[in-house]
Amino acid sequence: MQKNQDEYSGHSSRRENRASSYGSRYEEKNRNSASGKKSAARKKRSGRKKSGSRRSHMNRDKKIVLLFLAVFAVLIIILFAGIFVLRKDGQDRSYGSQGIFSFLSGSQSADAAPDVTVDLDSLYSPYAALIDESTGTVLGDKRSDEVIYPASMTKILSVWVAIENISNLDAEVTMAYDFYDELYAQSASQAGFEPGETTVIRELLYGALLPSGAECCMQLAIEAAGSEDGLVELMNQKAEKLGLEQSHFTNCTGLHDDDQYTTTYEMALILRAALENETFREVFTTHYHVMSATDVHPDGFTVWSTFFKNVEDEIVTGGEILGAKTGYTQEAGLCLATMAQVGDREYILVTAGWSSEDIGSYHILDAFTGYDLLGEALGFGNESEGIG
Repeated sequence: MQKNQDEYSGHSSRRENRASSYGSRYEEKNRNSASGKKSAARKKRSGRKKSGSRRSHMNRDKKIVLLFLAVFAVLIIILFAGIFVLRKDGQDRSYGSQGIFSFLSGSQSADAAPDVTVDLDSLYSPYAALIDESTGTVLGDKRSDEVIYPASMTKILSVWVAIENISNLDAEVTMAYDFYDELYAQSASQAGFEPGETTVIRELLYGALLPSGAECCMQLAIEAAGSEDGLVELMNQKAEKLGLEQSHFTNCTGLHDDDQYTTTYEMALILRAALENETFREVFTTHYHVMSATDVHPDGFTVWSTFFKNVEDEIVTGGEILGAKTGYTQEAGLCLATMAQVGDREYILVTAGWSSEDIGSYHILDAFTGYDLLGEALGFGNESEGIG
């Protein structure tokens, strides 16, 4: 009995020892497991923190890049808007200063005018102005700030303003009847269109500038502004926008009116501004033009520039005359506005007021003389051949 109890007690003690031993290992295992879980959790949290930190840096970098791009885009928009505004402002003013637009455009107008002075006192015409076309700089003058009558040089302004105010230059138009009697009465020059003749508006531009057709100007006035008075109002508005202080217009043809006047300098500025218009430049620099067939002229007809038909060639010292508009009334005398290329630049020369019993082509001779003097001042050899 005692033996059984001792054996039982021994078994019980071994079980307790095993239980204690197993329990210790179990607790250690649990502790290790718990420790591993905690370690894994810490690593996981650490990983999340590092990942979140990387995402935060990436998001911040993206925001910086997007902000930079937005600022850059705004600056580009402001730059181009500024160029557009300066371009338009430059077209509406006298073009006396070139400003930032000329620098940005990189065009010829950004170049300074040549540092030369041309003495125009030898010209027959009592009034003259020679300017650099790109900058408007005066290179020579002869009483260029005194008031003159512009005669048919007026058509430079009237045609330019008409171009700007007619939406479709290729539309058909029928010549009105009501202004012809007045033009006949004043012996106004005409291109050759008859009352009631149907043509295309663009043809009237050539008719007005090349043979100095008054009927073309009158019809252009109707198409552009409803009447001659309407076009004249637009012409004076344009002169005001150009900053001209000694110019005023009462008609679109150049027929004499004591209240229609300008100066050779301001007429040069008008031509300079008009040449910025590509359509005007194309017509102004044309020597002759064949009109398309009409109901009255089924074979069309040819009109010549009143300047180029009177010269053998257009060569001057260092270049050539590219375009011209003549003018004459008894009160105005012989007038001429020309544009020439000498070297790699363009220039404008306006002369007026030559009047003599012997009304020859002295205004044309003045144009060649003026540009020859300019070419010589710029260092070119004498290449002009004169006039015919």
